[in-house]
Amino acid sequence: MRKPGSDTLPAVLAAGVLLLVAACGSGGDTAAPSPTPVSTPTSAPASTTPSAPASTPPSRTTTSATAVPVKLCTTTALKISLGQGDSAAGHFYVPVVFTNTGGPCRITGYPGVSYYAGGDHHQVGDAAARDAGPTPVLVLQRGQAASAWVNQVNVDVYDAAECAPAPVTGLRVYPPGNTVPVLLPEPGARACTKHMPDQRPLSVRAVQGGTDNP
Repeated sequence: MRKPGSDTLPAVLAAGVLLLVAACGSGGDTAAPSPTPVSTPTSAPASTTPSAPASTPPSRTTTSATAVPVKLCTTTALKISLGQGDSAAGHFYVPVVFTNTGGPCRITGYPGVSYYAGGDHHQVGDAAARDAGPTPVLVLQRGQAASAWVNQVNVDVYDAAECAPAPVTGLRVYPPGNTVPVLLPEPGARACTKHMPDQRPLSVRAVQGGTDNP
């Protein structure tokens, strides 16, 4: 004789086994989530398309600064006078002084110098020979001066027949590079009226800065 409930226990156990098997089977058939692959960043290829130029302001027409050469000192822009002279051993040295009365100008080289006489201011004797020496380019501001020293030989040192001395009124002076002269009276001056090939009764130095004897 069976005890009550003895028929149901095996059935319950069997059902539990079937449920466990089903659960295990279900777990085995479900795929585990695969790991997400990590993408490795790669450097982007250099672009061959030129970049747009930076914006620039509209172009403007400009004029480059060009050094303007200082103009030549002209006769009309200069006060020309004789400075304080000095005598030495048969020579009389006197500076011709060029004082700028206008804007900046340049002066360089030798002035033209000769004796003149008479109402017509005719030239007497040879024009002044040039003494060798430096010829600086000088820029004179308004009021500044430069000078060229003139050497006048005492004509009495020459043979009178060769020299033929005569009184003169003064010196005719052309500033360097100019064709307009000035007349500078020189009381008591005398000059040789004849050409003497081997003598230099009148000579001049190039223009130098200031008025002192170089």
